[in-house]
Amino acid sequence: MLFPIILTLVGLLFFVMVGYNIVQQYKQKIEAEKRIAISKQRAVISEVDELLLNATRMPFSKSLLLILQNRIRNALLLMLKSSPNNNAVRDHLKNTDAQIQQVRANYTPPDESVFRTPENDKEALALLQVTKKIRAVLRSEHAKGKINTQIFVAEDHRLEIMQLKINLENGIKRIMDAKNVKQFGSANQMINKLVKILSSIPDKDSYLDKKQAQLLSVKAEIKTYLVEHNDQELAAIKAKDVEKQNDLDVLFQDKKKW
Repeated sequence: MLFPIILTLVGLLFFVMVGYNIVQQYKQKIEAEKRIAISKQRAVISEVDELLLNATRMPFSKSLLLILQNRIRNALLLMLKSSPNNNAVRDHLKNTDAQIQQVRANYTPPDESVFRTPENDKEALALLQVTKKIRAVLRSEHAKGKINTQIFVAEDHRLEIMQLKINLENGIKRIMDAKNVKQFGSANQMINKLVKILSSIPDKDSYLDKKQAQLLSVKAEIKTYLVEHNDQELAAIKAKDVEKQNDLDVLFQDKKKW
């Protein structure tokens, strides 16, 4: 009689242990998923914070700032969903809400025709990478339905123009370098390419208009230089021909009889 009871108790203990292990594994899985979700949202916040640091280096519109700030806000809400008792996240959310209200009420976007030229190739490359990352964020937010199509198209176009300005500055620098070493063919090819791109933009601002005029002026300078120096070279060739002819005349002139 005792033996069946012992077996029953052992069986119950075994099932309790199995059930306990299943529950523990489930809890561990939930905790792991929470950590992954929180880590993912932290990466999103860090990326946006890094992009926002460039607001002083390139003009950010009010819409773009709000899109980026709301991306942080949405990430914080997802973190709170995974960890409701996280006071640090709750405080961060409160500060983000205050920043969003501040932008909505007081932010005045800078004049987009005023563009600070990158000081070197390294800075230009960094700005290009920033604009590409922001455009990727815009596509992501648009795909999620966070921003409407009209705002997406307008902001993406602004960033495309910003990329053009950065590339334009690099192109003009290469053109001037080629001009200075008298590589006029290469300089003209680059000028024609950039002018063609600028001519295809219907809504150029004053900055782009100024750069297009600069390119056309450099092209005219090169043309004038080539015309003048071709004329000089032609005159030099003619002078050499005259000199050779005079030498021949002297060589074959009638000899004086002494």
